[in-house]
Amino acid sequence: MNLNLLTPEVFDAIIIVNIMVGAALAWRRFRRDISAPLPDDAPPSARERFDSSPAEVPPEQS
Repeated sequence: MNLNLLTPEVFDAIIIVNIMVGAALAWRRFRRDISAPLPDDAPPSARERFDSSPAEVPPEQS
């Protein structure tokens, strides 16, 4: 096999592209994980802390 094309510059470019693709995939997975709803078996303390339902407005006091 002839590897004359694999110069140090090409090898560095392959490594940099690999790191960039990995970072993009990790960012995509991170965003998907933090935007997903909590699982059904999440503890109540987690449900209270990360509840995204609108807050109840207290009734007017006269």
